[in-house]
Amino acid sequence: MTIYFSTYSSFHKTYFSDVRHTLSGQKVPKLVLHAVTPPVLASTSSRTKPASRSTFKTQVLRHLLNAVIGLALVVVMFIATPYLYYRFAPAESEILKTFEEGTPVGGNFKDGTGTQAGAEANPTPAPLPPQDPNLPLGNWLIIPRIGVRTELQATADSEKALETGVWMVPEYGRPGAKDKPVILAAHRYGWQWWWKTDYWKYHSFYLLPDLQPGDIVETIVDQRKYTYEIYAGEEGEEISDYFADMILYTCKYLSSPRRHFRYARLVDWSKDSQPQALTN
Repeated sequence: MTIYFSTYSSFHKTYFSDVRHTLSGQKVPKLVLHAVTPPVLASTSSRTKPASRSTFKTQVLRHLLNAVIGLALVVVMFIATPYLYYRFAPAESEILKTFEEGTPVGGNFKDGTGTQAGAEANPTPAPLPPQDPNLPLGNWLIIPRIGVRTELQATADSEKALETGVWMVPEYGRPGAKDKPVILAAHRYGWQWWWKTDYWKYHSFYLLPDLQPGDIVETIVDQRKYTYEIYAGEEGEEISDYFADMILYTCKYLSSPRRHFRYARLVDWSKDSQPQALTN
């Protein structure tokens, strides 16, 4: 507290006057001091400061994080929506059939398949196609209509085969067999690296839904070419025609139980003869 000089001088005079009154027996008045408070300067901490760089970076990072979270939610919804939809509202199978009797490579669609005939009686082995040394070694699948040319993999681990191409289910038939159907499965979309080149065209079933009755599917085993002919197809969740000589399937969406199925019969090269419809 600051007491100015004028106040101090007044206090000095009053004090000695009161002392004299006290000595003479008079009552001493109570002294009241009035302090003069100097003006208070405004605090520098209340002044407006410019935003620091760290605050700006924090805001930018927060916006980026929100954008990444939003994008992730969109991707999850895109993947999960078809699965959830067909999980709670399953659709009926849509059958793809031909109304024609004659097939493009000869024969008749109504004749049924070798697998069906084999289920009714003792199956008669199909005649072996001639061996051609110009054909590649190994097991191969060729679908001219959609451009597939890939090696068949009959591995016990399906995931290992599906990572690179078409899986041939080992518990079922092999090309040329009539007692069990050949079942071939492949990814439709595959992995990102498939799409950096033309790899997906040759090794995936992306275009499998384009196959129509009469389209040709070829397999090469032991340098022998077996020809199959698509006669029906459908969308569904399970195989409905195990009497087919060959069954091909792939997923409809990236994540859903819906599948595209195509059913084919084995062409008897000794009876059905329209070589111009076959590919070399």
